[in-house]
Amino acid sequence: MTEIELKAHVSDPAATEKKICAFATFTKETEKFDAYWKNANTVKVRIREEEGVTVVTYKKKELRGDIEVNDEKEFTIDDREAFETLITDLGFSRDSIKHKKTKSFDYVAHDGAGNANGTPVTIELSRVDPLGWFVEIEILKDNPDSETIERSRKTLSETLKLCGIGEDAIEKRYYTEMIALSDDARSKPGAPIFQKHNN
Repeated sequence: MTEIELKAHVSDPAATEKKICAFATFTKETEKFDAYWKNANTVKVRIREEEGVTVVTYKKKELRGDIEVNDEKEFTIDDREAFETLITDLGFSRDSIKHKKTKSFDYVAHDGAGNANGTPVTIELSRVDPLGWFVEIEILKDNPDSETIERSRKTLSETLKLCGIGEDAIEKRYYTEMIALSDDARSKPGAPIFQKHNN
């Protein structure tokens, strides 16, 4: 599966959440605890703890302008310690960690005339420690060609506008790059992380 996505900085998470709720359907709140491992060849894997499940993810990442096009492979593991021992023996070492508190929303994209074009879009509003607030917008496709990627790019851009966020807020760097450059191991406390949803 290929992820086509963009992420952008959020300056006012409460206002952004209100805008998202006006057009998208809230699905869940989660916490994600990520550890990134890399080897001498800069191959990276992510080990994520989310809702009691441990998931290993490997992505072939590519930046195309403002969007990421990632070929993603992932699987669950039952014994994290054994897996970490294995990859350590294979030459990997832990590179960085990340903690995300996320609200997820689903949306079916529309064309310029307001007609649903049938493209499912996932929107995540997240507090990412130690970096701050972000919105991530994602479309999943099987083996997309360049035309599909370009259509998806337009849908991502239109969805970002619906979130009330300008394209100048788009962040092209990966989280791991940003964490490596961060002076703070922990971000300063910001606005309350979430408003509670009843649905």
